[in-house]
Amino acid sequence: MSTTVSTTSSTSPSGISFSGLGSGLDIQGIVTQLVNAEGAPQQQILTNRQTAFNTTLSALGQLKSSLSSIQTAVDAFQNLDTFRTRTATVSNSSILSASAIPGTALGTYQVEVDQLATAQKMASAGYASATSTVGSGTLNFTVGSGSFSVSVAATDTLTNIRDNINAATGNTGVQASIINVDNGSGGTVSKLVMTALNTGTSNGFTVTAVDSDGNNTDAVGLSALASNNLTQISAAQDSIIKIDGMQVTSASNSVSTAVTGLTLNLTQAQVGTSVAVTVGTDNSPITTALQTLVTNYNKYQSTNASLTSYDQTANQAGALLGDVTATGVNNALRSLMGQNYTTGSTTIQNLADIGIQVDKNGVMSLDTTKLNQALAADPNVVKTLLTDPTNGVSAKVDSVLNPYLQYNGVFDSRTASINSQLKTITTQQADLQARLNQYQTSLMAQFTAMDSYVAQMNQSMSFLSKLN
Repeated sequence: MSTTVSTTSSTSPSGISFSGLGSGLDIQGIVTQLVNAEGAPQQQILTNRQTAFNTTLSALGQLKSSLSSIQTAVDAFQNLDTFRTRTATVSNSSILSASAIPGTALGTYQVEVDQLATAQKMASAGYASATSTVGSGTLNFTVGSGSFSVSVAATDTLTNIRDNINAATGNTGVQASIINVDNGSGGTVSKLVMTALNTGTSNGFTVTAVDSDGNNTDAVGLSALASNNLTQISAAQDSIIKIDGMQVTSASNSVSTAVTGLTLNLTQAQVGTSVAVTVGTDNSPITTALQTLVTNYNKYQSTNASLTSYDQTANQAGALLGDVTATGVNNALRSLMGQNYTTGSTTIQNLADIGIQVDKNGVMSLDTTKLNQALAADPNVVKTLLTDPTNGVSAKVDSVLNPYLQYNGVFDSRTASINSQLKTITTQQADLQARLNQYQTSLMAQFTAMDSYVAQMNQSMSFLSKLN
């Protein structure tokens, strides 16, 4: 009788592929199954815990983000301009337009534009071309309360003089240009045109010359560019308007000092024509702010519902079903949205009174008609309802959400706790793997010893069989 020695191979812990040389057993396969049987249940428990913690961590992050958007929306109410924004309408936009800053007094003004402000503009006599020379000396400019000078060489052309005026140190009020115009004989001449940069009589300018030819007043040489030898195209003049019959003079066509907060932009003078300018309340910022609250609140409710409900169709529970944090903050918020507030009014005491309602499913909506009615009736009470630092909606929402959202608050604490437990699981997984590796090594040693013994027995039996 003889015993057959198997030479099929498998893989050892060291990476060498073999099976029992003496026994013919798949030692590696047996060891692997034994190790898996030992470790799989424990590994599955750790994996399930890890997955559950990560799911909760993600859900808490979603909930915190949606709650933060609600807090951002109500904090926007604290911007006072939200309740003080103004509109400015005019009855004849071809004559003027108007704008008003937040807080401008409400009312209607009758405005008559008698004269527009203009900038002074003067032109020289015509020269053969822009490269013509004029003379030499110095041009002295007086602009408003300032002055500057331009030196002119005998070789300087009209173009050089233009450029030197524009680049002169201290020149903040005059712009020079060259215009080529018809000379009346079929050709053209070049004229130096000087224009005040700003309108109004206070921004007019004068030009005097120190002419190298010794005569500063004639029309020959550099003195040809002095004011007395220039043609005035337009005079420096102020705008003149009447507001409710009272005259206002301004150096500019943008009049912003007559009525505090109101700017009148004049475009056309029509003596005797009155334009009604009405400053009113602009409800769009508060409407937008409240609509943002509605949008963010509904997004939060949708997120909260998906995280805390049970889907019977999919047989799947939300990640925060029964969670104390999710339930507590939601109940507190819904209570705030329906309660009365101290406003000093008997007609505007809660969000429903200004058009905000929350239905039985937690969906919020805004009735802009009701909001506008409340703002028309008493905008200060609406402001108190939303922004009172102690009892307003914004303050109350902050008092509910701050403990959850602030640094080291509920969400931060729970996140830190979960991360700590995830770290512990990672350590437990590493420890388990180390134990399993040790267990595998031990099993391999035992099976290898057994296989060696079987091999020796096979050899002995083979030897004895030959003797027979």
